[in-house]
Amino acid sequence: MDHISACTLDCPDCCSVLVRTGDDGNVSITGNPDHPFTKGFICAKGRRAYTRLCAEDRITTPLMRVNGAFTPVDWDTALDAIADKIAALRETPAAMLHIRSHGYRGVLAEASTFLFRSLGASSTRGALCDDAGIEASIMDFGALHHNDPHDLLNAGFIINWGKDFSRSSLHLGQIIKEARKRGKKVITISPGGDGNAEYSDTVIRIRPGTDRFLAAALIRKLLVRGYASSTALLKSANWESFKELISAQDERRLLQACDCSQNDLNMLANIYANMDMKPVASILGWGLQRHVFGGENVRFINALAFLSGQVGRKGGGVYFNISSGRNLNTSWARDAGTPARRLLIPAIGREILSAEPAIRFLWVDGSNFVNQTPDAATNIKAMEGIDCTVVVDSYMTDTAMRADVILPCAQNHEREEILGSCLHNHVQYSAEVFPPKGESRHDFDIMSDLARRLGITPPDREEVLRQALDTPFLSTSLEELRDKGFATANHPAIAWEEYEFAHPDGKYRLPETLHTEPAFPEGFDMQLMSLVHRDYLHSQIPETAQNTLPTVWVNSGAPVLGTLDRDKPIYLATPKGRMEVTVEVLTDLHPRCIIIRRGGWMKHGASANPLIETRITDIGETAAYYSQPARLEN
Repeated sequence: MDHISACTLDCPDCCSVLVRTGDDGNVSITGNPDHPFTKGFICAKGRRAYTRLCAEDRITTPLMRVNGAFTPVDWDTALDAIADKIAALRETPAAMLHIRSHGYRGVLAEASTFLFRSLGASSTRGALCDDAGIEASIMDFGALHHNDPHDLLNAGFIINWGKDFSRSSLHLGQIIKEARKRGKKVITISPGGDGNAEYSDTVIRIRPGTDRFLAAALIRKLLVRGYASSTALLKSANWESFKELISAQDERRLLQACDCSQNDLNMLANIYANMDMKPVASILGWGLQRHVFGGENVRFINALAFLSGQVGRKGGGVYFNISSGRNLNTSWARDAGTPARRLLIPAIGREILSAEPAIRFLWVDGSNFVNQTPDAATNIKAMEGIDCTVVVDSYMTDTAMRADVILPCAQNHEREEILGSCLHNHVQYSAEVFPPKGESRHDFDIMSDLARRLGITPPDREEVLRQALDTPFLSTSLEELRDKGFATANHPAIAWEEYEFAHPDGKYRLPETLHTEPAFPEGFDMQLMSLVHRDYLHSQIPETAQNTLPTVWVNSGAPVLGTLDRDKPIYLATPKGRMEVTVEVLTDLHPRCIIIRRGGWMKHGASANPLIETRITDIGETAAYYSQPARLEN
């Protein structure tokens, strides 16, 4: 039997899937062939979803810590104990902290947001992923919007600023391959070490985190040549101050800052100058914003596309992000109350330790924050001082193992959900194909039971789902969505086509600063980049896949290789500490880079986050993971 469902992982593709269950007990998961974006194929992570549901190490009953060890308990015992802890803190809601991330997505997944906003508890601010780029784009355009991804097929040139098409979006990668088949040219600008060679006609290697200097050099060259769009100049709110900033730059120094050649600059300038009248689409990877000046990186690339006349154009535009929730109504959770305060998530351990009043109760769902945020050792220390920590999860992660109570939740295809994408404008329906394993429960039901114990009336689940579809962009019913599996929101295929931007005056905002790169401390002359994994999403890695030393990659000609004794243990080191690794080499990687794949767990010695210092991006309060100085040593 076929069931239409969807993948709820934290991925831009947000795939619609078919789950096929046979009388023999066999299960297969494939892409929905009727979905306009999924088009019948999905990644290995999506195909393996049922295996994850049946994992032997999955937690399927509530656990409470008794005398230092976890003991199975029934739901009433667990929820009664949690309710008592919360009730004791009702008069000081700031002492309760709610941490939620995107381990799974959907409108019902906002249940914990409803509960803890109703309580007025503390929440978090900032981000671990893309907020630097989001806020930068909003500063420029006034709102998040980009062309329909399939409009890339109308481009003459596609400039890829660092997105790894082999790992980060399977379907976007397929669009790129189709574009090349149609004769479109793809130029990738990247520090290397990715899988972009097979997707690109030309690869330009630059120093990591310096995209803004290359974009600024290109803008300067366009202005000198007189190729800036006259329409763009008229629609800029701050053109004169930006012109002064760019005019003061030295082209040679800009190229030195990003390690780009004059020939590459000239080639890109000719493309953006539109000399052959072919539209140019710019794709921004979700890595260039994870630097100290990540917001500037995004803003200067946006400015380049805007000033060259590529914004608002069929086949052109800038692709970074759209809000995955813009087509759904989640006001039931968002408007339930106001957090007492917001602690900075990229520095959450430090924030908890310095909080006044102190954090005495912590609720965590959709997040393995102990493992996934910088300065992980401080996160552990912070948790040790909290009276009661509740973690909603299905696996004994680095966060769950430090909880006082673990509540097992239903997984993808075990719970009903509606969710949107941050890449395309289709809303997906995820079905409850399988009953939750063991005593696992839907997060919404966990919240509802706990809310009633606290005298809070939870919303009706069916009403929440119907309300989610009550937006200006959708014209579908819940029944239709359940039957079809998806709905398409009504947005223009070409963003900003009328050159009316979302700022009150309708004008675009250009950046007004261009900062130099921070200096690295003596002895740490390389840059650590914890990049996306091909096979697993973030820290959702089976423990059985973490039984070897983590691998790092460096350039085959990196000087450090000549100083290492391969017969002795090799360590990745930063000013925070070091971890043992194995070393492999790549020929296309920038010589300043060390790459490690993200997601490994601390308890297996596979997480780099204990070595990453707390740095915050210039815009959007995002973790600047990729600005970490590092070295290799024996």
